Amino acid sequence: MKKGLLVAIALGVSVLMFSSVALAEITTSGSVEWKIYGSDENTSVSTWGLIGEVASPVFKYGDVRMHYDVLLTSGAWEAKFAPRIRLDKSPEIVEDDGSYLKVYFDSSSLTLQPRLDYGVFDVYSYGWFGAIDGAANIPKEAGVKLDVPFHPLDMDLKLVANSTVVFKNTGGTWGWGNQETKWNYGVGLSFDVEPLSVAVQGVTTDVTDATWYGSSYGGKLEVDLAPVTINAQWVSWSPEGTGLSDGSGVYGKVGYALDEGLGDLALEYKGCDEHFNGANFGPTPDKYKKIAGTYTYPLAEAVNMSLTVASVDKGMDDGAFTEYEVKFAASF
Repeated sequence: MKKGLLVAIALGVSVLMFSSVALAEITTSGSVEWKIYGSDENTSVSTWGLIGEVASPVFKYGDVRMHYDVLLTSGAWEAKFAPRIRLDKSPEIVEDDGSYLKVYFDSSSLTLQPRLDYGVFDVYSYGWFGAIDGAANIPKEAGVKLDVPFHPLDMDLKLVANSTVVFKNTGGTWGWGNQETKWNYGVGLSFDVEPLSVAVQGVTTDVTDATWYGSSYGGKLEVDLAPVTINAQWVSWSPEGTGLSDGSGVYGKVGYALDEGLGDLALEYKGCDEHFNGANFGPTPDKYKKIAGTYTYPLAEAVNMSLTVASVDKGMDDGAFTEYEVKFAASF
């Protein structure tokens, strides 16, 4: 009886909340990929105490994503429900990093986001045995983002904050005894003037067991000189943990659009030193480096085929290797 009453109350509140809401937009999108993969990586894996060589799978898991976005507006308020359904590899999960609630003011907007980590550009860290696999950021928690555009100057300022509950005796998310709240912050400033786009960004966290405990900051330059595009980035990490040293990494990409119907060429580089590659887990034995060349050819309006050849060194002291990938991708 009580359960039924609660459901009825919830439905009634929902009706009252959304009766004055204007349904502005519903969009669906997604992608399906199928890959042929090969590698001459010379490494080994331990299974049940036995050591064996790693094999190349030939047919590799392709990314399978389904996006279903619902955008609602009511006066100065905007709400977006944006689940990201991932079906490509176990565990099959539903992610929700794109949802938010936003309110617009005369000269700014405030976004309330259930999950916010504010990664610093695309500069990449592999981490010990692939544990990081991403950019420097703050812990992913519920947070707020203030966006202040300066329209006459084509500038945009972003201020980000979220919080993490930690134990007082460790300053991290593990420990015992009393707890306290620590705040994590981010800031970004971008400036656009054709054909250039310049941005700087920084984040900081005092959570001692966070992957990027300390401060990270960097800059990005994008140049659009059609048919050539250039993207150059640099990020530095200054750790707070004892025994750790500052680290940095770079990202670069040059793209070239061929004549209509012939596709695109891209050359991409990712690299970072041992300290950035290991972050708060400690420096890896060597630097991370990846250089990749990609040719993408349109098979149909929504279907592409791409060929990528890359040289990769994960920084695990097992040397560089070559990998190739042929990918068929359909998107809608």
